[in-house]
Amino acid sequence: MSQAIINKASALIYSKADYIGGGMDGYVVLSLIDEKTGYPVSSTITISKADGINWMSFLGDAKESNKAKRIANCNKACVCLASNEYNITLVGTIETITDLEGKKQHWQDTFTTHHGAPEDPNYCAWKFHTETYNIWFFEDGDNEARGTLKEPATPPAFEPILVYKNGQCADAINTYKKAFGAEVTEIITYADYNPDGLAFDESQKDCIMNAQVKIGNQTILVCDDVTNKTKFGDNLQMVMEFDTDDAVKAAYNALLDGATNLTPPHNAGYSSCVAGLTDAYGIPWQLMVWQGY
Repeated sequence: MSQAIINKASALIYSKADYIGGGMDGYVVLSLIDEKTGYPVSSTITISKADGINWMSFLGDAKESNKAKRIANCNKACVCLASNEYNITLVGTIETITDLEGKKQHWQDTFTTHHGAPEDPNYCAWKFHTETYNIWFFEDGDNEARGTLKEPATPPAFEPILVYKNGQCADAINTYKKAFGAEVTEIITYADYNPDGLAFDESQKDCIMNAQVKIGNQTILVCDDVTNKTKFGDNLQMVMEFDTDDAVKAAYNALLDGATNLTPPHNAGYSSCVAGLTDAYGIPWQLMVWQGY
């Protein structure tokens, strides 16, 4: 990584913010994925505030504008600053800012001509966060820098889990071995591990808390329900594993409308944050930060 080139690019981005310091030279182009066609769409845009190549915010638009719809549909974006003297390409994610304090933070007084004021409830701002960069200055010497500022966020892992009535899981696994040649890749009983908040008696110590079973080319999760609350038809659950507690809480809140069988986010022995519910469409979900047994 050439820090000198990055510093030069950062200074140039600062000059673009609100046309400060002759920043009108060249162009700033934002590329987004169109929600209807699935193709990238590019357009020029004005930088409002910036922290070098790390992030920059833009002169926003109405919440129902085409750009706003594209960002809501897919937050992956590319920003390119170009002229006859340089090309700076930044790839990352973009967020929509709708709260008043956030809009004020990324506001410039010169925007008033186009958008009134940040108090306008229909106005939103956008903030781009760089993940990878490719910088080129057209001059002799050390004039190029490429690299990664941060790794892209890991998407949540999705896994179905089959839940059996108390003690039936082991029998089911043996049946699947005979029927499909199923292979057990991992198995943990309640005697192996007792998570906080899940009490069981001595007769349940050999019940399966978690097992991974490979059937054909698909690995699934299976377990016993020692609470005996599982009803026939509810024994297929969907599991989403996230990296952070906040991601679990955000997903839980997004599914709350019309949901039943609520287990609000809480700390458990195997997870810093786990939650559960049956969504408005009748699908049971477990949401968690997976820390392992």
